[in-house]
Amino acid sequence: MHITRRQTLASFVGALALAASGIPAMSAEPGEFTNAKIDWKQFAGQDINILLVRHPWQEAIEPLIPQFEELTGIKVNLRKLPEPQFLAKVPADLTAGTFQFDVFMTQIAQNPQYDKKTWLSPVDVYMQDSKLTDPAWYDWNDFFPGAQSAATIGGTPFYNLAITAEAQILAYRKDVFETLGLSVPKTFDELIATAATIKEKGGMDGITLRGGPTLWWPLLGAVESFGGTYLDADQKPALDTEGTIAGVQAYVDLAKSAPQGVTNYDWDEINTAMLSGQAAMFLDANVVYPRLKDPKLSGLADKFGVAAYPAGPTGAHSDSHYWTISMANNAKNKEAAWLFMQWATSKPVQRDLAIAGILAPRNSAWEGQALVDALGADLLAAVKGSLSGAKLYPANEHWTELADALRVEVQNALTGTKDVKQSMTDAQARWVKILQ
Repeated sequence: MHITRRQTLASFVGALALAASGIPAMSAEPGEFTNAKIDWKQFAGQDINILLVRHPWQEAIEPLIPQFEELTGIKVNLRKLPEPQFLAKVPADLTAGTFQFDVFMTQIAQNPQYDKKTWLSPVDVYMQDSKLTDPAWYDWNDFFPGAQSAATIGGTPFYNLAITAEAQILAYRKDVFETLGLSVPKTFDELIATAATIKEKGGMDGITLRGGPTLWWPLLGAVESFGGTYLDADQKPALDTEGTIAGVQAYVDLAKSAPQGVTNYDWDEINTAMLSGQAAMFLDANVVYPRLKDPKLSGLADKFGVAAYPAGPTGAHSDSHYWTISMANNAKNKEAAWLFMQWATSKPVQRDLAIAGILAPRNSAWEGQALVDALGADLLAAVKGSLSGAKLYPANEHWTELADALRVEVQNALTGTKDVKQSMTDAQARWVKILQ
């Protein structure tokens, strides 16, 4: 069944209301896994190779992997890479036929390319095998419709299982705002002005942003909030349109209050800038925020606040994202790999990850007071607010090349090498050539 972006996001927002329902959280017990009517030990002694991006989801699930190994007797060989290196290595190794991993993290933007190259193995065959999956226990219908559609978005077969549910939020230093008498920005104009005030009077950078290889993700929120988009309804490039140029200009204006060297910043660098007290705000993924609130990582944990995505002239349109995991088509131990994928996306694991701050793509993971107690009602409300008008970024078989071309031209604008209009005109020409 085809699900529109609007239906996807509306269903997800509706599901978020469960977080405040007060339904008791499930207790973590071994029986939560052994209740599944399958033999978890049927592939004991096998090894599987897992490749993950260095990401909050990876950080949260890695300590749980010994649980999977004890449950199944399967040895997990785990490798982690920073996102820019990961995004370059995976398609290069898959093209060369040297990819050595059974399961790895994926993004919906690459689905059409992976489909065309037959790099992934469909997993619905394993979901439908009663020896490998107890459908009542796994409960596919517990996933949000948007997360279900991620399995096939971009016209691909059933390749991907959603592992996160992300949207952009505004994180800010409450103490800095109080000292300077500032209100939490609700619009982009207010956000730009607030960042500039903090830069001038607050003794720190006003905001920190991505300006490196993955800047396209947070940039889309600004673009959509100013009436622009990356690809139009006919999948034609729309980078030189008035709305897109205005959104990129707003992003560049924000970056004037960001740290020097922001063109090298990814999510980890913006996180570090906040934890160290270098910057007072960020406008990025909700999965990063719980790290700011961890007192083990910073003495500033009690000073951070959170708010929904600010509005542009056409509304507040945060980017929305589902990271997924997939099975390589050349995986050596596919059944064992499926058990890992099933375990990692199961109700008990997704619930535990949600409580750890990785908001999950399952309805059940949003249930109960335990989630509110762990993350705070303010974060849940901010995510819900951001998702109410969120947009999904496009899936295209040439996405890696498109994203790199966009990065180059936006960085030209960020560094002042070109003005925004010229940068987007040149980016448009590059995209047209790539897609012709």
